[in-house]
Amino acid sequence: MKRHWPIFLKINGVILVLLIPIVILFSYFSRTSFQVIDSQITAYNESQLLFLKNQIEVGAERLSLSSSVLARDSSILKLQTSILTKDYYGMIDFQTQVKEKLFLQSFSSNWSNDLSIYLPDTQRRISTNPNDRYDQSVLETADNGKWQFHAGGSNETSYYQLFIWDPYFSKSSPQTVSAIYEVRFGLDNIRKMLRSYKRDSPGYSFLLTSTGEVFSASDSSNADLERLGERLLKEGLNEGGHRSIQLEEQKAYLSYTFLPSIEAYLIDYVPLNTFHAPIIKSRNLFYISMFVLVLLGFATSYLLYLHVQKPISYIMKGLKHMEMGDYSFRINKRFHNEFDYMMLRFNDMGNEIQHLITNVYEEQNRSRLATLKQLQSQINPHFLYNCLSFIAGCAKAGYTDTIKQMTYHLGDYYRYTTRVENQMPLLEEEVDLVNHYLNIYSLRLERLDYQIDIPSDMLNEPVMRLILQPVVENAIVHGIEPKPGPGTIMVSGHRESDWNVLVVEDSGVGMTDLEIADYVQSLERPMDEHTGCGLWNVNQRLVQRFGPDAGISITSSKQLSGLSVALRWK
Repeated sequence: MKRHWPIFLKINGVILVLLIPIVILFSYFSRTSFQVIDSQITAYNESQLLFLKNQIEVGAERLSLSSSVLARDSSILKLQTSILTKDYYGMIDFQTQVKEKLFLQSFSSNWSNDLSIYLPDTQRRISTNPNDRYDQSVLETADNGKWQFHAGGSNETSYYQLFIWDPYFSKSSPQTVSAIYEVRFGLDNIRKMLRSYKRDSPGYSFLLTSTGEVFSASDSSNADLERLGERLLKEGLNEGGHRSIQLEEQKAYLSYTFLPSIEAYLIDYVPLNTFHAPIIKSRNLFYISMFVLVLLGFATSYLLYLHVQKPISYIMKGLKHMEMGDYSFRINKRFHNEFDYMMLRFNDMGNEIQHLITNVYEEQNRSRLATLKQLQSQINPHFLYNCLSFIAGCAKAGYTDTIKQMTYHLGDYYRYTTRVENQMPLLEEEVDLVNHYLNIYSLRLERLDYQIDIPSDMLNEPVMRLILQPVVENAIVHGIEPKPGPGTIMVSGHRESDWNVLVVEDSGVGMTDLEIADYVQSLERPMDEHTGCGLWNVNQRLVQRFGPDAGISITSSKQLSGLSVALRWK
C-alpha cells in the first residue's frame, strides 16, 4: 500500500514553501537597500568633503593673497625709505600706518590670523601679534610661498605658517630682499569649519596632516583618531576616494580628500550602523515576525494534527482491523471534540458487527453439526436392517455358531457407532469398525475376501466417524453382490503431501467412464430419491469439514476388475 504523507507534514511543508520565497525576496530587497544607501552615502560624503575642501582652500588662498596686497602698499615703501634715510619721526609714523593696515587686512578675513612683515635690513618685525620677535633662524628654514604646519607648544596652539619674500625670488640673494611677509592661521579655524560640517552630517571628521597629526572638531585630543590616522598613512592615501574599514567591533565607511595647499587630508568616516540601523531594525523585526508566524503555523498544524489527523488515523486503524477480520478492535482514545462521537459510533458498529458475525458463525456451526448428525443417523438404520435379516435367516436354519459370531461382531460394531461423544476418533478405530463389518459380511456372503493395508503412522491420524465403512459397504452391495463368484475388497492408505488418502477397491461389476462421470456429478448435487446416501453422505461430510478439495474421487480399479474409491482429507 502506498504510504501517503501525513497531513501534519503537508501543512508544515506548505507553510515553509510560502514563507521561504518571502524571506528570500525580503533579503534581496534588504541587500538592495543597503547598496542604495551605501551609494548615496558615498555621493553625499564626497560632495560634502569637496565643499569643505574648497572652503578651506579658499580661506588659505585669501590669506596668502593678503601678502601680495601688502607688498603693493605705499606705506611699506615709505617705511623702508624712512629707515634707510634715518627719518625717525617718519619711521614711527609709517610703522604705525603699516601696523594699522596689517590689522585691517587681518580683520578682513573670516579666519583668525596673524600678519607680519619682516625687514631684514633693520631686523624689524611688524606684526598683529606683538609677542613675536624677529627670528632669523625661522626665516632660514622656511620655504617661500608654501604653507608649513607647526604643532605648537604647551602654551601655543597648532598653526599653519606662510612666508613670501619680496621680491619673490630674492631668498637665494639676501642682499636683494626688501621685505618678507608672514601669514599665520591657527587650527581653530579648521576646527570651527569641521564642527559646522558635522552639524549636518553624521559620523566623525578630522584633519590629518602629512606628518601624522590629527585635529578633530573638538579641541580635546582623540587617541583613537590618532591611531586611525597612523593606520591610514601607513596603508597609503590617494588624492581622494572612499573605502570600508573595520574599527574595533564595527564597520565604518570612510571618505577622504587631499588638501594640496596645506598638505593635509580631510577625512570623514561614518559607522555603517548609523545608516543601516533603521534597515537592520526593520529587517530583524521582519525576521522575528516571520519566526513567530512559523511558530504559529507549526502550532496551528500541530493542533490540526491533534484534533483532526490523529482521530482520523485512529479511525483508519480501526477500519484496517475490521478489514483484516479483527472485529473485536475498539477505539478507547478520547479527543474531547466532535470526533469522540465518531469513535463512539465506530465502537457501537464494531459491537453490532461482532455480535452479528458471532451469531451467524454459531448458527452455521449448529447447522453443520445438525447436518452431520443427520447424515450419520442415516447410515446406522440401513446397515442394521441387513444384519437383523441375516440373523433371522441363520436362526431359522439353526446356525448358532454363525449367529454367535454375527452378534459378537455386530455388538462391537454398534458399540462404536453409538459412542458419539468423540466425533474425531483415530483412523485405527475406523479400521477396527471396518474389520467387524467385513467379518459380518463374510458370514453373510461366504464368497467375500478382503485385505487391509494401511501404514501404521496413518492409524494414529484423527478422522471423522463412520467415514470408511459406508464406502466398503457400497463396494460390497453395488459391486460384489451383483456379480457371481468370489469377490475381493482391498483397503489401502497413503499420504500425499498434507493430504491423507484411503483407497477402497473391489472386484465387482464396475462402471463405465461415462457412468463414473455421471455418478461423480451426482455426489455434488443435493440428495434426491434417485441418489444413494452412502457415498453422498461421506463426500458431503468431508467437503463440509475440510473444504472443497477434500471428498471422494472414483476411478476404475487398476488391480481388480471393479471400482477404486479414494477418500481425501487433511
